[in-house]
Amino acid sequence: MDKETILVAIASYCDKELLNTVNSALIQAEYPERVHFAICYQSDDLTDYYELQKIDNCKIIHLKKDRARGSVFARYLCQRLIDDEKYIYQIDAHMRFVKHWDSLIINQLLSLHDNKAILSAYPPAMTEEMLHLPLNDKIFDKPADGIVMFAKEFRTVPKDSYFIACTSKPIKKDNPLAYKKNAFIAAGNFFTFSAAYKDVLFDINMYFYGDELPMSIRLYTHGWNVYNPGENFVYHLYQKKKQEFPGLKSDTMDKENKRLQNLLGILNDDIIPPKFGLGKVRSVKDYEKTFGINFKNKTLSALAKSGDFENITNIKTE
Repeated sequence: MDKETILVAIASYCDKELLNTVNSALIQAEYPERVHFAICYQSDDLTDYYELQKIDNCKIIHLKKDRARGSVFARYLCQRLIDDEKYIYQIDAHMRFVKHWDSLIINQLLSLHDNKAILSAYPPAMTEEMLHLPLNDKIFDKPADGIVMFAKEFRTVPKDSYFIACTSKPIKKDNPLAYKKNAFIAAGNFFTFSAAYKDVLFDINMYFYGDELPMSIRLYTHGWNVYNPGENFVYHLYQKKKQEFPGLKSDTMDKENKRLQNLLGILNDDIIPPKFGLGKVRSVKDYEKTFGINFKNKTLSALAKSGDFENITNIKTE
């Protein structure tokens, strides 16, 4: 198999844009033959499923709608479809790609000279106009600005949450923060070497929030480094209305929050299997010190709220 192949991993739940997303990736790739797909298709409508089956190198796991168990489980199933692709690009099912994105994103990753580098950030928004344009329209000819993510606050839901809500801002590729390390991954725009997908599996005991902060921490403790992209090669359709999942129960988020507390060492009443646990390269304390976060006290440093993590010294949380 070509060593430069990219596995595009997509967790899709009844998403009408899935087929357009896949076709956008293929049409806009410089070398479409090296683009493979791993899709968790969660829907009772099989119309697009049959279309996807016609695409070369498209691996699909199908779940009926009532068997959906949230984004984390779906992303875990996508991980099970990896073969010997060299790169992994985890995205959402409602995206548009820019021209020659495959070569551009590989070159950006390799420019970091770090064999445990991850490029990740919330992608720029796809406008309503973009949604209805041809997939190879000239508006998609050039990359979008880079993005830096940073902490906003500790979430208020579920109650007593240890999850952090992040936000982002655009940056030019000559901005001092471009290509600098960051604390957080964006689950819908995550490009790295496929070894990361094999090192750190999504914890199937999580549901929604577990595909970002817990994975950010676990990847860090396994020795992986997240970088701000200086340019972005996808646009994302941000949903105006949240979908309701059949597997979401009243206490699901509370259980997810408790799982995170056990991962952080705040609680010790749940045995987390090694495959869903922390790495041994670095610790949670290292993560907190590096990025100015105190989970026990639920405090964030000023720099954690700016994303300027490269300049953190003598951190004081507030």
